[in-house]
Amino acid sequence: MKAIFVLSVCLVAGWCVASEDCAAAARRYRAGTDARIAAIRATPNMSVPPGIDVYYLSADGDDAKDGRTPGTAWRTIRRLNREWGRIKPGSCVLFRRGDTWRAASLADRLKGSAGVTYSAYGTGAKPRLTASPFNGADPARWRKTDAPGIWACQLERTDVGLVVFDEGKAHGIKILPVYHKDGTTTAQYTGRPFKDYRDLDADLHFYHDYSTNGIGKGTGMLYLHSRENPGRRFSSIEFGQSRHVISSRTEPGITFDNLCVMYGGAHGIWQYAATNMVVRNCEIGWIGGGIQGERLFGRRWAVRWGNGVEVGFCDGYTVTNCYLYQIYDAAVTHQGDAISRFNGKEKVLSQRRIRYVDNVIEKCNYSIEYFIGHCPDGNPSRMEDYLIAGNMMWDAGSGLCEQRPDRNQDAHIKSWEHENRATGYVIRNNLFAGAHMQMIQICSQLRNPDGSDSMPRLEGNVFLGRAKRLGAVEQLPCPRTHATYMPLDSRAEAYLNRLGSANRVILPE
Repeated sequence: MKAIFVLSVCLVAGWCVASEDCAAAARRYRAGTDARIAAIRATPNMSVPPGIDVYYLSADGDDAKDGRTPGTAWRTIRRLNREWGRIKPGSCVLFRRGDTWRAASLADRLKGSAGVTYSAYGTGAKPRLTASPFNGADPARWRKTDAPGIWACQLERTDVGLVVFDEGKAHGIKILPVYHKDGTTTAQYTGRPFKDYRDLDADLHFYHDYSTNGIGKGTGMLYLHSRENPGRRFSSIEFGQSRHVISSRTEPGITFDNLCVMYGGAHGIWQYAATNMVVRNCEIGWIGGGIQGERLFGRRWAVRWGNGVEVGFCDGYTVTNCYLYQIYDAAVTHQGDAISRFNGKEKVLSQRRIRYVDNVIEKCNYSIEYFIGHCPDGNPSRMEDYLIAGNMMWDAGSGLCEQRPDRNQDAHIKSWEHENRATGYVIRNNLFAGAHMQMIQICSQLRNPDGSDSMPRLEGNVFLGRAKRLGAVEQLPCPRTHATYMPLDSRAEAYLNRLGSANRVILPE
């Protein structure tokens, strides 16, 4: 890991030369990024210390055995979860490389246990954990409907947030109804009339009848517009059901290492309160897009969600040497409200010792999102000791998230205009490459108790390529005020360096 960190610093510092134009810089950074991705995917198995308890899982294992050796491995996560709370802290649970575990139900979803490391053994690709119940590339799973070009596949009533074809070569566009006061419904993505699956009118648009939500019958049927039987057209079809792939609540000391977390319609890894939680050497992709709730926050449509790794409270939370991509919301995030938007209760939200270091993040709506929202001035909630360093971030707001209704919100770092009191906050030696809307939005409405601002120190970061604007790094004077957003132009470098030094902006000619 140390070698990769040194490489990232060299990439950021060494390639930032004034004589290099944007196109040449982009090619060089892209080559360095691809090398980083290959290195992350090839991370070797961890060395298991002698004398600790180890449990094994493999796709051809046997749940009737003891799980204590590769030859007596368990087969299912459901069997592993039966031992939740009984596996001692300090133990390792190892999944065999090249195998896949599908969380077809909540009982099959990995539930992290306190002090346990979850990692890989064997050779080959990282073990894959997914919320997709099956590979739908089977012509027998699809039937023609009464509408030309519309095919149906039977799933369950857990909402499907995304459909991915041929390991990401294509993905579906989820069509949701917007409910109008006059009783009509339109498709959120197209704006055209939409009453049911018969109104799907473009290739790979899909509608999942998961609920009796005004137009649905709750059949669980997924309808897809395709020029032919999808099971014959594609070699793999994965359905991201709206559930977390891995979850825990408050268990301390969990490590997720060398896993591949894919095709979940909610979050990839979720923990309500994280203490000394580490996510390292993982690949996390094609996450999110499932329905968080119908008509939340007064909206006339269902609200979608999905982050790669999310925590709320934290004291020791690290995501490092991971590759995160194609995520509907944020690749990594810590977030919460001091006063709940749902029940109005107030709490103190502490977020300490946060490390997002040496990751590759691309094609997510937010590479990094954080906030402490709805926080009164007298509430002591704050972030402390927060480091973002050595990350290579590309193309915020592109890919899967392009089907979002809020196409003007994406950013590589996104804090919103919340209270976000912070101290010991540093952003250094990162690459921010291209965005649909803006590179960064870093704002706080509250200062620290000693009067200091809540802004980060910016050191040695590179901002490369196009976006509609640079964004904002601003201590706001008081609640209910808005930031002044900076264009991405020749003034941007001086704007960034007022909070540090050696930050570079490389603009297209």
